[in-house]
Amino acid sequence: MKKKVLIVDPDNKLQLLLSNALRNNGYQVLNAENFQEADDAIHYMNPDVVIMELLLPDRNGVDLLVDIKQNQPSTRIIIFTDIKGLTIERSVKKKGADVFINKTRSPEEDINKIIETIEEFYRPRPEKASMTEGFKGNLEGVDLKDLVQAFSLMGRDIIIKIRDVKTFKEGTLYFSGGAVVDAKAGNKRGVDAFKEVMMWENGIFEVAYPDPNEPMETTIDVPLDVLLLDLAREQDEMLSKTEKPQFTPKEVLKHIRAEIPGFIGAMIFDYEEGAPLETETILEGKTFHASATLYGGILKSAMEAMEVVTQGNEKSKDFIDMIITDKYDHVIMVPLHVDSYAVFLLVNFDTNAHEALNVIKRYIPVLVELYKEEKTSM
Repeated sequence: MKKKVLIVDPDNKLQLLLSNALRNNGYQVLNAENFQEADDAIHYMNPDVVIMELLLPDRNGVDLLVDIKQNQPSTRIIIFTDIKGLTIERSVKKKGADVFINKTRSPEEDINKIIETIEEFYRPRPEKASMTEGFKGNLEGVDLKDLVQAFSLMGRDIIIKIRDVKTFKEGTLYFSGGAVVDAKAGNKRGVDAFKEVMMWENGIFEVAYPDPNEPMETTIDVPLDVLLLDLAREQDEMLSKTEKPQFTPKEVLKHIRAEIPGFIGAMIFDYEEGAPLETETILEGKTFHASATLYGGILKSAMEAMEVVTQGNEKSKDFIDMIITDKYDHVIMVPLHVDSYAVFLLVNFDTNAHEALNVIKRYIPVLVELYKEEKTSM
């Protein structure tokens, strides 16, 4: 059966070249020039693969990506875009994109790369997996908990060998019919070994298949979901006992930057003193002149936005979440309610301001704890 491919790109010439190449390789192809056409085509066609530009004339392409993964999670998505940058690549992959390809000056090479990518999606895999790069925490790569749940859902007899690249410790998880029945890690066995392995942050894993003539021992008789809930509880308890916060304010701003396409700059700002406490911009590490120019622009935007919101310090206590938009960008402001501190974010006009606001709000509790900790230690 022919695989169905939807191309979403306002460039008609590029669409034609890519469509012809895909049809010549046996694919069924449909085209869309904007968000609305793509949305209609997805519901009509139910494509196996979507090749999409992020720069769409009627709406942000990231919104389309999110809609596809929410409604048709099995659809493979190739981002084929003029937008360049590691931050946007990480962001769209985190939202569900399978592959990120930048457009070059050679459409023929780009098209060949896309076709090779699609063929790789559907190339038969050997039954036994070899040593493969695996989990790297929650920010990139694969979360180990998700990996274990995925193997459990397969309902098969599987052995996963895991090595923590930080400590070089090794562990093994044994699945029988999808249930975790045994675990080993150093001198530990059973539930204790399972919990130790699941707390490793960086590693590689290897999948093996047990000898059917050698039945696996059972040292764990607890369902996987109960094991993971118990593990989450213990991790929360460990976190609550940590004496100092895990992040610095600067690191929090870097996380915010990584999660928001269209990020220009952010600062934690004392709006009564009119002074920044911490900043992060897309030009940090570049020339001093460029960084200073952008920094000055963000500071000016923050001061102007505060004037609109507070109308002077006498109203600063009334400060609430705000989004101020002009024809070029959005300024987003969120108070920390620690002294007169607030987070100011500057993003380009194409960014979904409400999504960016929600990203900031996720990190507000962390920042509040950081600054409260800082105050008590002074």
